[in-house]
Parts: sequence; structure tokens; C-alpha cells
Amino acid sequence: MNAKILILYVTMSLSSLLCFSQEKFKYREEIQSTNEKVHKVETLVQQEFGLPSSPGIWTSTNPDYGLMIRTKGNTFTISAWQISDNIDIKAKIEKLMLKVKSEL
Repeated sequence: MNAKILILYVTMSLSSLLCFSQEKFKYREEIQSTNEKVHKVETLVQQEFGLPSSPGIWTSTNPDYGLMIRTKGNTFTISAWQISDNIDIKAKIEKLMLKVKSEL
């Protein structure tokens, strides 16, 4: 009986460790400011991710991460998520958001 409990405990511990290690980066934030400040932020986003896919909207074509950035009026919205283990989008987003928050 004790051996079965020990095996169950070890199995659950290992599975929780595996699930924890597979956690991928997810980020979402919406910031409201003035139209002028949001327009300035568009320049920062272009420096980091290139030209928008359509006016005021940046999306990712990278298979390693998802990205959706939108600037409209006085609102800046960003959603980013890591898909694979090949790239760490977290550092890129954190760097961008430090610049964005200093502007807004």
C-alpha cells in the first residue's frame, strides 16, 4: 500500500513539474493615453517589429510566437504569446513595453 502511494506521489510530482516547465509566455495589456502619445508609440513598435500589416495593426508571421499590436485613437493594445521553445518573445516584449510605458 505504501509503495502504491509513493508511486502515485512521484508520478503526480513529475507530471506537475513537466506541466510547469511547459508553461509558455503570455502577455496582454491595454493602455489609454492621448492620440499624440499613441502615435509616438507607433514609431517604437515599427522599430521593433517593422511596418504594420495594416494601418495601426501589427501581427506576427513568425511560427514561434503570436503577436497582435493595435493602436487606435487613444488606445494601445498588445497581446503576445510564445508558441514554441525556439524563441523567447518575453524579452522582446518587456523591452518594448519599457519604452512604451515611458512614452505613454
